[in-house]
Amino acid sequence: MAYVLFISGRFSFSQTIDDMTPAIDVVVVEEEDADGQDSFDERCAVLADRARLTEHEREVFALLARGRNARFIQENLVVSYNTVKSHVSHIYAKLGVHTHQELIDLVELEGR
Repeated sequence: MAYVLFISGRFSFSQTIDDMTPAIDVVVVEEEDADGQDSFDERCAVLADRARLTEHEREVFALLARGRNARFIQENLVVSYNTVKSHVSHIYAKLGVHTHQELIDLVELEGR
């Protein structure tokens, strides 16, 4: 169809681009929600304190809470994959969660 329009002269790339409307701007608010909820980092700190996470577990927890996986954490913190798995296992046990999604949900619900 595009070929036919292009050959017939009824199709113009410049006109198509001019006719496009910009998408709505999306703003991601991470530090503080509009209704005054605690910042993301504060929520993580509260949960980490409550669960008595070690300093290394806190580092891993902060990355997990942002949706990062074990391979990313391994490369970012320059530790072995088994070390990350061990920290993740301890974090899950201390927070009483069983999945990555449950951990993320817990952080999101903490400030509400």
